Amino acid sequence: MSSGIGAGDNPDDNAYVFAVARALNAETIRRWDEVTFDVVVVVSKEFRYYSGRRILLAWNRYFGWSLGIEGQCPDRVLIICGLGLGRRPPPEGIADRTDEVVADLLHLEYRALDAFPVPTVVHRLDSGTFPTGRGSPGW
Repeated sequence: MSSGIGAGDNPDDNAYVFAVARALNAETIRRWDEVTFDVVVVVSKEFRYYSGRRILLAWNRYFGWSLGIEGQCPDRVLIICGLGLGRRPPPEGIADRTDEVVADLLHLEYRALDAFPVPTVVHRLDSGTFPTGRGSPGW
């Protein structure tokens, strides 16, 4: 697992995220913008339906964990669903729930592509790839 980037300045959050990453056998931990998500944990699994993009889990300390895939650029993630486990569930529970959701989605991938969920694109706030205020062009 590559990291070097934790979940902000809080040592308790860093330890929690590292424990989750270990439970998931994650490849990478990436710090995010600390507004939409605190951290993104990338695992080695992929969905064929999404052009082989790696699966990830994104954590917001106020809302909990969401499952998604990598975006086209490193400053974007595509969120498929929330895990529905609360703000700070145990790492093993996150790994188990992730396996359940991924297995369900893999079944859809092979049986009913039309039923596969459409992800929501989330831009990193400090990426500069979207309007920042109501007065800016394109808002």
